[in-house]
Amino acid sequence: MKSQVKVFCCLALFVCTAVAETNWEALSTPRMEILNYSSAQGPVLVSHFPFFIDFGRKIWGWNPRNEPKNQSDKVYIKPRLPINETMENLFVDFDVSHTKHFRKVLFRPKPDLVFRGLFGIHDFDKKRPLVILRLGIHGNIDEFIAERFIGKALYEDLDANILVLESLTSHGFISSNEKISFGGVDEGLHTFFALKEIEKTPLKNFISSQHIVAVSMGGNGAFVTALMDQVNGRHLKSIVEFCPLINIEETINQQHKSGLGPVLVDLWNVRRLHSLIDRYRSEPDVKDWWKSALDLKPKFTPTVLHLINKERAEPLLTVTDLNGLFPGLKWPKGFDEHLRKSNSLFHLNDFWPWYQGVKTPVTIYTTPKDPLVPNEINAEKIFKGVQPGDFSSLKFRRLEKSTHCGLASVYQWDYIVNLLKDGLEL
Repeated sequence: MKSQVKVFCCLALFVCTAVAETNWEALSTPRMEILNYSSAQGPVLVSHFPFFIDFGRKIWGWNPRNEPKNQSDKVYIKPRLPINETMENLFVDFDVSHTKHFRKVLFRPKPDLVFRGLFGIHDFDKKRPLVILRLGIHGNIDEFIAERFIGKALYEDLDANILVLESLTSHGFISSNEKISFGGVDEGLHTFFALKEIEKTPLKNFISSQHIVAVSMGGNGAFVTALMDQVNGRHLKSIVEFCPLINIEETINQQHKSGLGPVLVDLWNVRRLHSLIDRYRSEPDVKDWWKSALDLKPKFTPTVLHLINKERAEPLLTVTDLNGLFPGLKWPKGFDEHLRKSNSLFHLNDFWPWYQGVKTPVTIYTTPKDPLVPNEINAEKIFKGVQPGDFSSLKFRRLEKSTHCGLASVYQWDYIVNLLKDGLEL
């Protein structure tokens, strides 16, 4: 009996010592490299206009937690001018510069594929929820602006650890990879890979539950991650989607119409995706992108998307790749065959007929004004029951104000935190 007690005590001491010695360096694996830098440090890969972020933070930087309470309204803050509402939502104060708590991470599933993330870890002392924050279009860990308020609420108010994953449309991803893609299947499989890789590290000892919060274009892939997770042990506790892109091809086609609005979006994409200009310079509408300002017909974006649509018929991380990385991996019925037999990027991302049987609770929040992801061809299709797929575990909530889920400059901070808390079931 005494010997058994000694053995138990030794094992307990060993486990406690191992946990106590966990640090950033101990988290790296051959396919997950923790860097010594945080956001906007070390190699910085951004595509915003020079000084845009520094100028924006100086003029519009603010802490919504310090906003005076609106005594006549428990939901909304004092209305802003439209320009201030937009810019204040982008420049919420959330310091992610300290490498003690925030570190960049490089995920390398295979030699020709790398995607970046930003860990936010309070400490290695106790278990906390781990929330994957999937950024929207152009979302970049060196900029981290449009979704910054969500990261702040998760980390500071809900005491969660976070892993911010940047968009495949980010300059960080495009400039780091010869093969490129965008959309739900690729991002969803990458998120699934990241979660599986984390299971190999000591960080798993400090995770009480796993969650995803996804925004806009990042929302599409969260459904793919949930689908893969469902048949591989179901580790995800909950998912929150803010203004998610559901139907990629239909939404993109609507954005390509003539007019001032689509042209402004096109010109903005020229700047944000400028590394693609050299890749596709032989295409007249890419080389002469500026002519869209003359005839009010988008040129750069439709041409680039048409080319990528033809090039990317299978995921960057293929079925064969994932089966090799994770022996014994299970696939939802028919989904692997869809990935193998896809004939274009748009076809690849029309995975909804295979979205079946997911039990993980998903909460969707939408806002009434959404020129980027029109509700009527995206989330509203789920609500009205006309979107292919099984959404029996989904909750849907229409918010009454704000544009494209820019909530920080419209809603009281406590209200935003509670939206996340309720949706994530924390």
